[in-house]
Amino acid sequence: MPKFAEHASPLVEPRRYQPWPLGHAHDYHQLLFGLDGAMELEIDGHAYRVDARHGLVVPGGEHHVCVGLPGNLQLVADFPASSVALPARLMARPRTFALEGALADQVRALATMRRAATDPAGTADPPPQHDWQRAACLAGNLATSLGHDLGQRDAARFPVMAIDGCLRANLAAPLRAEDLASRFGWGARRFHTLFCEAFGDTPHGYQTRLRLDQAVQWLMAGAMPLADIAFGVGYPDQTTFTRAFARRFGLPPGAWRNAARLA
Repeated sequence: MPKFAEHASPLVEPRRYQPWPLGHAHDYHQLLFGLDGAMELEIDGHAYRVDARHGLVVPGGEHHVCVGLPGNLQLVADFPASSVALPARLMARPRTFALEGALADQVRALATMRRAATDPAGTADPPPQHDWQRAACLAGNLATSLGHDLGQRDAARFPVMAIDGCLRANLAAPLRAEDLASRFGWGARRFHTLFCEAFGDTPHGYQTRLRLDQAVQWLMAGAMPLADIAFGVGYPDQTTFTRAFARRFGLPPGAWRNAARLA
């Protein structure tokens, strides 16, 4: 049996915060999406507010103090750095973002899902497949929403969001790092260095995470054949896809889907 690499799982769930200050830090990135009421946070001497129109990025390792105002409810996404594919630069500093359009609709839809279909009281933890699905669903809209200002500001230095968008739009294409570097006008070696700094992963590693994020969504959406999923996310055959999926998630894709159905 091969030894599967262990990856920290994301967690996406509604939470209410208590009306007294709570200070802590964690090694995963956290995104707060306001649903009802509001909460206030202090990070490194700066005040932030999360409400129905504003979300907040809390980078991993940042100590923060939060207090919930009456009636508050947030959708909270805990994203370890090795989980869903989002450029590391998007999570590099605390910042608010607007909750509007497709992102706001998606957040409210995710918040209304039961944590476990077999537990109406919501007292049992859901299987990890459901959190991976929710996290992967959020990642695409987050990249668009969080990356708008970053894309304009960083385009001349290194076009992080243009590269991210290119990779997301070409999951099925056999796009090599050298070709990607040439497309954006960089030499292969320098491009690799800047990519790793901006994305927190190698070009191949990040592309693999993007592909498997999409595969998780298709697996959870219905009965799409595994071979079609494999080809749809750029793998030459089902066997290669199964190996890559099992290395990341610890289960082959068929077993992953079956476990989610049983839950």
